[in-house]
Amino acid sequence: MAEPADLLAYNNTEAFRVIQDTLMNCALKGISMPSQLISIVLRNSPELQTPSSLTSDRLTEIAPLLPLVGGAFLQRLTASQLLPALPALSATPFTAAQASIIMEKLYPTLTQGQLQELGSLALGMKTSTLMTFTSDKLLSFLKAFSQSTKALDLCSQQANAITTKLWGFPEVVDWLNNVEPLLNCTPLISVLRRTRPLLNNLSNTITKKWNTQQAQEIFTELLSTNPNEAKQNFLGLGTLGQGLTCKILQDHFRANPSPSSVRKVLAFLRHQPNLLHTSLKKCLVEAISQFEFLSELLEDLGVEIALSMPVSTIKKFAADEMDTLRKMIIQEPHQFLMLSKTKQELLVDKIAQRLGMYTADFTEEEFQSLGIMAPFVMDEIFIQVDRSFFLTNLDALKELCYSGSKMEIVARILQEPGVFGPVPKWNKTTITQVGRFIFFLPINVLETISPDLMTVGRIEKLFMSQRQWAQGGVGILCSDQNDMKAIFDKQQFVLQLFLGFLKMNPSSSTPIVPTCEMLHTTAPSVWTSSSLSSMSSSAFSNCLELMGKDSYLAFFQRGEVLKRVKKMYGPVSSLSPSVVAQLGVIATELTPEELNVLQLTERRSIAAMGAVKSWSSKQLAALFSAVLNSTKQSPNQLDSSTLVAVGHIICGAKTTEIKLLNNVEFSKAVLCLGRLSLSCSEEQLQALVELLSHSLAFGPMSSWGTDVFMEIGVLAAGLPDIAMSALVQQQIEGITPMAISMISPQKFAVALNQKQISMFSYEQAAAVTQQQISVLSDVQRTALDMVLTPWVNRPVDFRGRSMGLVLSVNPSCLIFGLLMQLVVLFCSNT
Repeated sequence: MAEPADLLAYNNTEAFRVIQDTLMNCALKGISMPSQLISIVLRNSPELQTPSSLTSDRLTEIAPLLPLVGGAFLQRLTASQLLPALPALSATPFTAAQASIIMEKLYPTLTQGQLQELGSLALGMKTSTLMTFTSDKLLSFLKAFSQSTKALDLCSQQANAITTKLWGFPEVVDWLNNVEPLLNCTPLISVLRRTRPLLNNLSNTITKKWNTQQAQEIFTELLSTNPNEAKQNFLGLGTLGQGLTCKILQDHFRANPSPSSVRKVLAFLRHQPNLLHTSLKKCLVEAISQFEFLSELLEDLGVEIALSMPVSTIKKFAADEMDTLRKMIIQEPHQFLMLSKTKQELLVDKIAQRLGMYTADFTEEEFQSLGIMAPFVMDEIFIQVDRSFFLTNLDALKELCYSGSKMEIVARILQEPGVFGPVPKWNKTTITQVGRFIFFLPINVLETISPDLMTVGRIEKLFMSQRQWAQGGVGILCSDQNDMKAIFDKQQFVLQLFLGFLKMNPSSSTPIVPTCEMLHTTAPSVWTSSSLSSMSSSAFSNCLELMGKDSYLAFFQRGEVLKRVKKMYGPVSSLSPSVVAQLGVIATELTPEELNVLQLTERRSIAAMGAVKSWSSKQLAALFSAVLNSTKQSPNQLDSSTLVAVGHIICGAKTTEIKLLNNVEFSKAVLCLGRLSLSCSEEQLQALVELLSHSLAFGPMSSWGTDVFMEIGVLAAGLPDIAMSALVQQQIEGITPMAISMISPQKFAVALNQKQISMFSYEQAAAVTQQQISVLSDVQRTALDMVLTPWVNRPVDFRGRSMGLVLSVNPSCLIFGLLMQLVVLFCSNT
C-alpha cells in the first residue's frame, strides 16, 4: 500500500483525481486504509463537503464511505435523498448512533414492505416505536433485524421487545419460520406458554434452532404428554435432541449396546444446532466409556464430544487414535480454542508425546501437523521451532494464538541473527514483514526501533494488522485478558513514543492532534488525554461513540473527554438522548449527582449506561433513580425491554424497589440480565431471584430444572441458603460457572455440602474462587479436588468428615486447599 506522503505529492494535478478514485474504490470494497489515505478521499472531495448537493444515485455509489464521515454529515441529508438509496444504505455497517440518525429521517416515509429492506439500519429503530407495531409489521421488520449479526449475538432491548411481543400471540406457533432467527434471544418464559401448541405441530417444531433450555423444556413437556415418543423415538426429534435427558440416553444404550446403534445416537447429537450442554456431554462420555469398542467410535464422536473427554482418558489413546484426534481438531479448530487454557496445554502435551514430537528440534513437519495447536506445546519445545520454516511462513504464523510466554519466545526469535537480527537494524520492509508480532517485543526493545521508520501511516498499519487478527475467528476465541492488556500497553507505548508524546526534549516537534479517522485505525485509549480533548469539534463529535465504547480508556482520559463533552453540549442535565447513548464508559466520570439528572428517556440511552459495569454503588443508585425519574415510571411499571436496557444498573435498585418489579416482565428479561457479571449485593441478588419464584414466572424454586438455572444465569447466586442447600444434581447441572463464582464465600461454605460440590462439572469447579475455597471445610475442599483431579484416590465418607486420603500419584500433586489452582495447572486431567 502506498504511503500517504507519496500520494499527496500529486496534489493539484490530474493524476490526483485518479488517485482519489482508486482510494474511493478501495473504501467501497471494504479495504482498510490508514487515516491519511482516507482523508485524501474525504477532505479533498467537494461533494462530501456539501451533503445537500448529493443525488440519491451518488449516495448509493458512496454508501460504504458514509460511516467514515460521521453523524454531523448524516444529519444534513434529507429523507428524499436517503430513501431511493435504501438498498445500498441497508448493506452499509453504520454504528447504532448513525443508524438512529438515518432511521429518524426515514421511518415516517417507510412502507411495510420497505421495513424488510432495512438491513443494518434496523438497529437504529427506537424500541418504543417497535412496541407500537402490529404483528404483521413486526414480522416484516424482524426479517431486516435478523440480518444484523449484532442483533443475533447480543441481548438488546430491541430483540427483547420483538420476541416478547410476537410470542404473546397464540399464532406465533405458525410463525416459527419468521421468528426462528431470534429464538436464541427469546425468553424461556415466553416459550413455556406455548409448549403444548408447539407439540401439536411437532413436525415443524423439531426443525427449529432452539437454544438449549428451550429444547429441554419442550422435550420435558413431550416426555410428560407422550413418553413413548420421547423415549423410544428420540432420534427422530431433530433439534430437540439438545434437551435429551441423561436417563433416557443411558436406558437407550443399555437396550441397544451395538456399535451401529451408538453411532446413530452420536450422529444425531453431532448435528444439533448448538453446543451440547456440559451435563449431556458428561453423561454421554461416561456411558460410551463402558463400551469395549470405544476406540472405534472416535471419529463418530465429533470434535466437541471428543474434547469433552478427560485428558486422563485421552492420554491412554494409542498412537493411531491420537493421530485421529489430531486430525479432527485441525479440521474444526474453534472447538479446541474454546477449551480452558489448562486443558489446551495438557491435551497438546499428550498428543505431542504420543506422536513422538519431543525431539531435539520442533520441525516444520511437526509444527504443521499440529495446526492451530502448535503454539500450545511446551515452551521448551516451541523455542526449538525450525527458523527457516518460521521465516518462510511468518504470515501464517501471525494468524495463530499465543500465550504470554510464547509471545516472549517469538520476540526472541525475531531478533536472532539468522532471522531479522537486532531491532535497531530493522528497515521498513522488516517492520512490514513482522506485522502484529512487533507488539510481542519488550518495551525496552521497541524503544530501539529507528524513529524514521515509525510514521503515522506505518503505525496505523501495525494497529490494523493486530485488530484484523483480534476480530478474526482465532483472535475472538484467543482472548486471555492479561495477554490482551499486554498487547494494548505495547500499542500505547509505540504510538505515544514515535508520535512525540513521550519526548521530553523541548526541540521535539509538537505531538499531532488525532483526526477521527486516526482513532478508528488505532484506538482512542492509546492517545493522551490532552490529544483527545484537543481534537476539532467535528472530529470529536464524530468519534464520541467510538470513545464511549473503548474499555481501555483510563480515568484521566475519560475525565478530559467528559470536560470536552460538557463544553460542546452543555450541562449534564441538558444532554440529549443521542449524546447520552454515545457516552458509554465516559459517563463513569460523572458524579452521582450528575447521573441523577441524566435524561434517560429512551431505552437506547439507558442501554448505553446499563452496558457499563464499572460503576460505584452510589453511581448505580443514582442511575436507577434517573431511569425512574426520566421514564416517569415506578418499578412495577418497567417492562422487560426496559429491564434489559437497565443491565448493570439493576444493582442500583433498593431491595424494596426490586420487590416491586413485575415478576413476569422480569422473567422475560432474565435471559439477558443473567449473562452479566452483576455487582449486586447478596441481598439484592436474593430479592431478584425470588421474583422468579412467582406462580406467573417459573414457580417454586424446588420445581426448577436445569433449563431454568441455565436461563437465570448469575442470579442463581442469590438463592436463599435453604434453597441452595436443597439443590439436586439436575439443578446443579444448570448453574453457570459465573454464577458459581458469584456466590458469597460464607453462603458457599454453609449452603453447599460436599456431596453437592462433588456433582460440579470441571468448568463449575474451576470457577470457584480462592475466597470461597478459603472458608471451606477439609471435606468440602476434597470434594472440589475430586472434580478437578479425579485420578487421585480419595476414599471419602460424604456423610461426614474425610476418612483420610490414600494418594497414588507423584508427590508434586499433593497440594490441596489454597494451592489447588497449582494442582489444576500441573496435574488436571480435564
